[in-house]
Amino acid sequence: MNQVIKRKNDINEMLKAFDSIADYDEHGQKYYFVFQDKKRGGQWTLMKTGNKWSIHGKGKDYCDAEEIFLTSEEVVRFIWKNRSAVNQKRKMLYKKEPVRT
Repeated sequence: MNQVIKRKNDINEMLKAFDSIADYDEHGQKYYFVFQDKKRGGQWTLMKTGNKWSIHGKGKDYCDAEEIFLTSEEVVRFIWKNRSAVNQKRKMLYKKEPVRT
C-alpha cells in the first residue's frame, strides 16, 4: 500500500486497508485514525463502524457536538482535502513499524 496520498485512487486503497492502519476501540466497536486538523488547530478522528464512516473534530478551543457521518464519496473528499495531515500521520506510523526481512 502506498504510504503517501498523491491521487484519489490512493485514498481508495487506504480505505480498503483502514482496519490494518487504524486503532480499534473495543468499547465503541470502531476503528479510528487520528490526525492533525491544520485548519482549526486541533485533531480530526476518522472512524469506521462496519461500513459506516464518520469524523469528529476536537481542539483546545473547540469540540464538534457529535460525530458527523459521511457517505463513501464524502469521506474520499474529506481525506483529499486533508491529505497533507493524513500523509504526515501515515509517514509517522510507517517509521514506527519494524523493518521486515
